[in-house]
Formats: sequence, C-alpha cells, structure tokens
Amino acid sequence: MTRALASALLLFAAGPAAAAFSGRDAGTAGAQFLKLGADARSAGMGSAVRALCEDANAVYWNPAGLAALNYRHATMTHAAYYQSVFYDFLAYAQPIDSVLGRSRPEMQADQLGAVGVAAYYLNAGSMGEIDNTGTPTGQSFTPQDLAAVIAWGGAVNRFLDVGVGLKYITSQIKERASTGAVDLAFRLHPHLIGLPWTIAFTAQNLGGDLKFIERADPLPLQIAVSQSLRPTRNLAVTADVVMERDDAPYPSFGVEYRRAIGPNLSAAGRAGWEGRDSSSDLSGTTGLSFGAGMTLTRFGFDYAWVPYGALGDTHRFSLSYRF
Repeated sequence: MTRALASALLLFAAGPAAAAFSGRDAGTAGAQFLKLGADARSAGMGSAVRALCEDANAVYWNPAGLAALNYRHATMTHAAYYQSVFYDFLAYAQPIDSVLGRSRPEMQADQLGAVGVAAYYLNAGSMGEIDNTGTPTGQSFTPQDLAAVIAWGGAVNRFLDVGVGLKYITSQIKERASTGAVDLAFRLHPHLIGLPWTIAFTAQNLGGDLKFIERADPLPLQIAVSQSLRPTRNLAVTADVVMERDDAPYPSFGVEYRRAIGPNLSAAGRAGWEGRDSSSDLSGTTGLSFGAGMTLTRFGFDYAWVPYGALGDTHRFSLSYRF
C-alpha cells in the first residue's frame, strides 16, 4: 500500500509539470462544467468541502470520503443559473458490505469500503446560429455537457483513507467530443489540539483531451489540499487551496453550524467564500455564498445562494435520502 501511495503522489506531482496553473491560461481548458461542483451544501460553504464530504456527494468532491460511509445514500441537485442555463447532479453510494448482504454498525479498518456512482449534466440553453458574416441562419443549437462517474473509497487504517474515481465525459456544441478521466484522493485523520481534524489531497480530471474536429482542449485538471476541523460537535470549519490547469491558485473557506431542534429534526446554517469567483472580472458581489439545510429522519433538504455579480444570482437545491 505504501508503494501504491508513492505512485499516486508521483502522478499528482506530474500534473503541475504539465500545466501552467496560471491566470494567463484562463479559458484554455475544455469541459468547464466539471468545475461546477455538486450539492447545495458544498455551494453554501464556498465549495470548501473536499475534506468534509462523507456521503454520495464524495463521488464528485473526494472519493476517499466514501470510506466513512456506513449507510446507503441517494441525492439529487438542481442548480438554476443565469439566463436559461441549468445544471443537474445525481449520485448514489453504499458500503460494499451491504452489496454483499452483510452489515456492520460502524466502519472497520479492514472493510471493503464503499462504492458510488454519479452523473452531472449542464444545459446552456438554446442559442441562435450565425454564419461567418454575423448573419443569423434561422437555426439554433443547444450546448450540453455530461459526465458519468463510478468511484470507490476505503480505509487503509484508522488514520488513512484512499479513493479513486473513473469518469466518462462528453461535450456537445454542434459537434460532439468524448474522453475519459481519473480522480485520485486520500484523507488523513490526525488530531489538532485534541480536536477532530481531517486533511485531504485530491487530483481531479486527470485524463485526455476533448477533440472537436481538429481542435483538442485539455480537461480542467484540479489539484487541491483541504482541511476540515470540528471545534465543537455542531460546528465545522473548512479551508481548501485549489490549483487549476487554466487559472491561478486560489483559497476557499467554509463554515457549517448544525443543531438538533427535535427528536428527528436538525437544521444547519452555512456560509462560504470561494477565491476563484471573487477574483473574476465580474462587477458586483462574487465569491460569497450562503446556505441552509434541514434533515427530517432520513430525508435531507439543502439550499444555497451564490451571486455572480452582473450575471445575476444562482440558486442550488438538493434533496437526499439515507437508508
């Protein structure tokens, strides 16, 4: 296992060597929808959840987080963006023990881990076609993007989780292009002054290019170092530092406070700041986000509000069920 981790680290290190990770390269990567995140909880926390996420949404954020899953979890998210753009995310995950017909009350260091699947879809709305002189042709097209993922995460021991995700990505403007990619991740569980602390390292979208006719665009490689700290049982504080192939490195921060308000009812409030959005050229409020959530027995509902300056506000809704 140590040798496998060393090999993974070499793959992680190879990413920066092949990518500039500079703001001067903005817009040079394809499949930008792969950066849009997953659930409303993460959106409300500035997307700084790679070390915190331990449910089906970990298929997107950090497959090593699946190691902490000890129940079945299904979730769906709808994001309404500006103009007619929308984004949907679906995910399901469960421990492999339950697939084999066994159950355990809690995670064990020698368990088989958990497996999850997800799909995310972006629809940019209908656009009118024009020719090379700027004259409308009377026809229209709808840009669409889709990714399908299968992921696994498991515990190596009580201090270390590892995970891997395999992706199929397809993008359509008028022509269609497809490729594959891999996500690699691990999480460590030390303690900071006696408090539960998680450190995560992820490398996402390691893969080939999307080739439209003669033009090939690389995927938006992301490498992140993340942490999650719980000062109290009800409070989580998170921070991520993200490097992207086609942008300058940026930090993100999030906070979540969750409290039980009844025997089977709990509520959560969230706030976050994502450095990538705050450094954009958009006028108005960007980068900040706020969210709230409620859990009733096994059902969960989450909402996030994320402003994009002059482009307008976006709203993200998630429904989930654990069993």
